[in-house]
Amino acid sequence: MKLTRIFWIALAIAAVLVCGGLTRAQDANSSWLLRAPQISMRRNLELSAAGSDLAKSRASSQSQSRANTDSTSPSARPAPTLAPRPTTGNDSRPDGHRFWDTTNDLLFAGVAASRTLDYFSTLNMRRRGRDEILLTNDVVDNHAAFAVIEAAGTGASIGVSYLFHHYGHHKLERATSIVHIGLATSGAVRNYCLKTAHPATAAPVSAMIATASGIAPR
Repeated sequence: MKLTRIFWIALAIAAVLVCGGLTRAQDANSSWLLRAPQISMRRNLELSAAGSDLAKSRASSQSQSRANTDSTSPSARPAPTLAPRPTTGNDSRPDGHRFWDTTNDLLFAGVAASRTLDYFSTLNMRRRGRDEILLTNDVVDNHAAFAVIEAAGTGASIGVSYLFHHYGHHKLERATSIVHIGLATSGAVRNYCLKTAHPATAAPVSAMIATASGIAPR
């Protein structure tokens, strides 16, 4: 009797253990079944994100390669710009005006006209008995030599203007001719305004005799 009871007790314990193991297995299977869709969804999301990143990287690489090919293509290259024309002696470096432009032509003509006026005014002054101040009377009385000097003065003024133009001093370039015109014209006006020098005339012979007779002793 005692052995039978022990057997039945052991059999009941084994049955309880077997039932407990079965329930645990079922719980594990059910929990795995519940987790399996979530894991698969996570994996799908991760795969889709990785695929989108890969597609973006491919698109960016393709766009970069297209940009590189477009930049290297002849049509995408910038049009060559024309190099500035090198300046010569007749061109100004800052503003590009020529030396023989309209303004300088008029100024140089004014210089020549003022020197011509000075030439004739000086000759007129010499005919009226006045003396030359800057030059000697002998040089002025030699009309050919005096004309050469007046022409040399005009050329010197143009040469100084050219030097100022070559080194970029364009205000001084214009001012040289303007000052020369002013000085030559004012000198010519002064020559014409000078009074005629009347030389002292000798006293008549009768007056000299009367004066001598008046002071002669008696």
